[in-house]
Amino acid sequence: MAQSERTRPLIAQLAAVPEVGTEYRPFSISPDGTTIAFEWRRDGDWQIFTVDAHGRTAPRRLVAIDDPCGCPKYSADGRYLYFARDDCGSECFDFYRYELASGELENLLPDTPEFSPNPDFQLSPDGSRIALCANHGQSYSAAVMPAVPCPGGVGVEFVADNCFNDWTPQWSPDGARIAWHTDTHGQDSAVLVADASGGGVRPVGGEDPVLAWSPRWSPDGRRIAFTGVVDERYAIGVYDVVADRVAWAWSGDRDAHDPVWSPDGRALAFLADHDAETALWHLDLHTQKRRDLSIGRGNHYHPRFTPDGSAIVVALSAPGVPGDLFRVELTDSRSTRLTNGLPDELAGHDFVTGEHIRYRSLDRLAEVPALLFRPRKHNGAGVVIIHGGPTWHHANEWDPLRDAFLDAGCMVVHPNYRGSDGYGRRWQLANRFLLGQGEAQDCAGAHALLVEMGCDPDRIAVTGRSHGGYLTMHMLTQFPDFWVAGVAGVPFFDHIDAQLDPAVRDDLRWWDRENVGDLVKDRARLEYYSPINHLDRVTAPLLILAASRDPRCPTRQVGQVVDTLRAAGKVCEAHIYADEGHEISGVENHISYDRRTVEFILERLDPRGASV
Repeated sequence: MAQSERTRPLIAQLAAVPEVGTEYRPFSISPDGTTIAFEWRRDGDWQIFTVDAHGRTAPRRLVAIDDPCGCPKYSADGRYLYFARDDCGSECFDFYRYELASGELENLLPDTPEFSPNPDFQLSPDGSRIALCANHGQSYSAAVMPAVPCPGGVGVEFVADNCFNDWTPQWSPDGARIAWHTDTHGQDSAVLVADASGGGVRPVGGEDPVLAWSPRWSPDGRRIAFTGVVDERYAIGVYDVVADRVAWAWSGDRDAHDPVWSPDGRALAFLADHDAETALWHLDLHTQKRRDLSIGRGNHYHPRFTPDGSAIVVALSAPGVPGDLFRVELTDSRSTRLTNGLPDELAGHDFVTGEHIRYRSLDRLAEVPALLFRPRKHNGAGVVIIHGGPTWHHANEWDPLRDAFLDAGCMVVHPNYRGSDGYGRRWQLANRFLLGQGEAQDCAGAHALLVEMGCDPDRIAVTGRSHGGYLTMHMLTQFPDFWVAGVAGVPFFDHIDAQLDPAVRDDLRWWDRENVGDLVKDRARLEYYSPINHLDRVTAPLLILAASRDPRCPTRQVGQVVDTLRAAGKVCEAHIYADEGHEISGVENHISYDRRTVEFILERLDPRGASV
């Protein structure tokens, strides 16, 4: 290990560890099954790498691009690799085509600074067209474009105009139709099927559409697997396209999602949540035999069968596993690690696995699911880390912030508050039109939990990103006596401004109207539950971290918050990362974000731990 590695703080080492992506489509298997292209955050930002599909060679970087890149996709003939490139985190993606033999690289969407397609486009079976969902008026709509350069977006033809957003377009095997899911209202969604040339749109379920997400065509094009809802739990449905009939392949007491077909159409692979972990399952549709193929504890992501159907490739994130690709053989469930982002200097680190617990919310109205992490040697301090989304949940997976706090002796709890997914539909919708209310009571209840577990009540801090940053501000304004410090990452402060700020995309404002409230009818409630209106209650030192290109939580009000708190004699620091978006994905900025967060909190929890 180099001297510089030994002297770097642990959080800087952890934050620099390469991670395979877990959002959208993080990898693609070549048609011949020999190679996997994947997105990896290493050497600067998210970039496209390739690796041998059996793990016999080290990963190789494909191209050198400054901006974040992801969602690789091989053409059916194996000649090209396509991927999406983000513009400095602004979420205005371009699609690129890379010829594998020559190394020639082409931008298929040049001169489109305002065009903002989702990155998980799909190639038609013959490779001539691309299906995508992109901004169209106020929402994102399904579209088709030629798989050739389209300057200014010329050639993009929308096949639908829904209210509101369309997602995850999928070609039928014959290239004649496209299936996708579309937001209907609130957090409901329906799967639609349409002719690729436009027209003939029909929902799965007919006149009474079923709740449905993430459609996947069977290899023969006669069925569509999807994520649906049975008895308030997410389940795996199969839609017979010809008979116009829905059957449920898997339902139970766990949320199941992300189904994919085996190449012969006889089986499905999917994911199932259990508390704060996600398992990999295989279901034989003929025998109904189910197998848990999980590699280990943690979160599995994005399963895909190899072209010959002999194995499943999946991403896994877990304590000590920083988001890596694995191959699972179906014959004997043997797994092979295809990437290994953990460097030698951290291979011997004692990573802690979380405990699934439930505790009582502060308002005593809910039993809150959570993950509790106990340090090997507790110093009496505690940290509450609040997830974003809000439709998301903290899982027992890789987390540099948490591991740095644990190493410093702090106990850590991740509350999966009202509004988190993974615990059934009812819990996920429990904060709709109630943001800042029950969910804040759930997060505040984590303070009492940590005290019960042995933490000093005066040595507990709080942090979170995005919606977690918003809830961090709620902790400091609603419950100021609980916290010794807070770090709000890429936060928003004001429900009113979130719907009025022109820097916020229209589709994000729609989500707010559908899940937060109406600016006129609900104005009094929105104002009351906006932390910016209660800054006079803040007593704990606050650090705000934000990004200049963030289209979700713009920085417009950061200066106002800082000025207000400083004018009142409060400690408030802020740092805005230039040319970064909501994720703050560049490696150096990512390290800086995590290091600032940890050091700011440890200085307040225990001055002796500030350099850990």
